[in-house]
Amino acid sequence: MKRVHRFLVMALVLILASVSGAFAYQDVTPAEAYALATSNPNVYILDVRTIAEWTWVGHPGVNKPGDGAELEGKVVNISYEIDRHGELVVNPVFVLAVKKAFCDNPDAVLVTMCRSGSRSVKAAMALEEAGFANVLNMATGFEGGKDALGYRTVNGWKVDGLPYNFNTEGAYTFWQPFQK
Repeated sequence: MKRVHRFLVMALVLILASVSGAFAYQDVTPAEAYALATSNPNVYILDVRTIAEWTWVGHPGVNKPGDGAELEGKVVNISYEIDRHGELVVNPVFVLAVKKAFCDNPDAVLVTMCRSGSRSVKAAMALEEAGFANVLNMATGFEGGKDALGYRTVNGWKVDGLPYNFNTEGAYTFWQPFQK
């Protein structure tokens, strides 16, 4: 009897371990995200920052010298959090907007990206909870961590020297009517 009990417990542990890990996002560096997005047609960078961050801080894309042209059509902005009366709240149509943006590509691999890798974790978890199986998180985000003086000079897409620009092309505005 003990043997059967031990076997059932072991089987249950193995099943739970396999199920819980099946949809666990993985962290990637900005350089890894860039390499994946530019070498695989099914990999996209999903910038989950606000429209203001996308526009004023910049986003992955072709820069003035022309670096990053291979990112054309590979970076999409769908804000995970939106400003509602001066406060950031979870975008109520975030998952719906992502589903709409990628409905024609069920095999899409989405690399979530925010400023420093925190909001993008929440976005990755929300996407996995909604059934997206191919989700990665850009661990240090676009601007990365802060140095001793509080400036974002430690790591991230920009600090790593990857191509970016400041235009508004690619900013997804599906949620804006719900913002009021």
